[in-house]
Amino acid sequence: MIGEKRRRILRRFSLGAAVLFVAGLFMGGIAESAPQGEGRRRVVREERRLAPRSATVDKVRLTWPLIPGAVRYQVILLSAPEHKKETVIYTETVSAPSTEILLEALRGAPFEKTYWAVCGLHLDGAPVGGFSTPEPLTSGERRPVSPLILSEYASMAEPPLYLVYAWTPVQGTSSYEVELWRGDGAKRERVRHYYTYESMLYDETPLRTTGSYEWRVRALDGNGRKWSDWSEPEKFTAHTPVTVAALGDSITHGGGAIMTPPSRAMYCWESYAGIAVKNLGRSGDSTSDLLNRFEEDVLPFAPKYLVIMGGVNDFRVGTSARVTIHNLSRLAEKCRDYDITPVFATATPICPRLMEKVWDVEPASWGWNAEQRAINAWIMEQPYAVDVATPLTDEDGELKSEMTTDGLHPDAEAKRIIGERIGAYLRERFGLQ
Repeated sequence: MIGEKRRRILRRFSLGAAVLFVAGLFMGGIAESAPQGEGRRRVVREERRLAPRSATVDKVRLTWPLIPGAVRYQVILLSAPEHKKETVIYTETVSAPSTEILLEALRGAPFEKTYWAVCGLHLDGAPVGGFSTPEPLTSGERRPVSPLILSEYASMAEPPLYLVYAWTPVQGTSSYEVELWRGDGAKRERVRHYYTYESMLYDETPLRTTGSYEWRVRALDGNGRKWSDWSEPEKFTAHTPVTVAALGDSITHGGGAIMTPPSRAMYCWESYAGIAVKNLGRSGDSTSDLLNRFEEDVLPFAPKYLVIMGGVNDFRVGTSARVTIHNLSRLAEKCRDYDITPVFATATPICPRLMEKVWDVEPASWGWNAEQRAINAWIMEQPYAVDVATPLTDEDGELKSEMTTDGLHPDAEAKRIIGERIGAYLRERFGLQ
């Protein structure tokens, strides 16, 4: 998944987009920032009458299922339904499982007689399997007027505490505007409003209030005016109290294969647990961070059981097992103070040689494996503990290379193992369904 360094970069880009937006106000502005009174209402009415300029761009949007382990995707356009070297008329590589392609890429080939196919790529560019069966280009969406949301919160049992918004990049745009709304009908209110250059945005503000939510996104031009219509909103509901919650770092938050965000169920272990688990994970957290945000991020949901999985961001940077165990012990004490049953999951290993190949992952600290073993030995001595690390560990004590892309974050198969083991433990030990 996207590492902590890249997450900070994305946040910085988002702040930069806000600066771009403010600058755009002095060059024409957009409806929300128009003058007050009748002048503002006139601008709003005029904007609503205008068709989005993205509709004037002749393009097609293609979308396909996530391919497990794929870091990027190679998309090709073909002049015939057979994939041969001589039939390839266009190729591009993208990081999301969806793209918009300008039809000028057809180089005069008829739209109705063109085909497309996609192949997943490993970090080194090697294919993940082969190309898909070619499909008519007409199966895509021609001239889409709004972005396509790629997150999957609507299908999750519980939305995570820290949302990550993701959508298909829009051709010709300069930046994006994101809104999150709570409530229905007359009681509907906007609770988040962001601008970003990227087609993915980590929300740093936790979603602690119960209710019905929906989020949407639209593309903007260089002057901060609308380039596209608003996307179809993604709707979901946040509940409280919950029976089970999970507190942890990015491994709990989700995501994998470097570029797949936590908003996709395939890379979230909670989706494999077989019971509803409220995801309280936050990317980049150490056990000190987990301890510091316990009252604000755990107590609003009043869980009966709290799965605690942390420590990777401690031992990989040189924090001693003694410090980590102290923090985990304090977390257990806090749980008992509030009549919450703590369930510890062992800290997963890392693979330093793979970490060195990824630009935004810091090298592992010397002696990390001894610290990890000490942490996990303490965890397995606790009243309630589940071992998720052993099945992910190779003969050298490292994270199995086939289960990770960046050497730090377990990918889809590993997340399935983690989720199934935790879910089975909760059902067998506490009778949860």
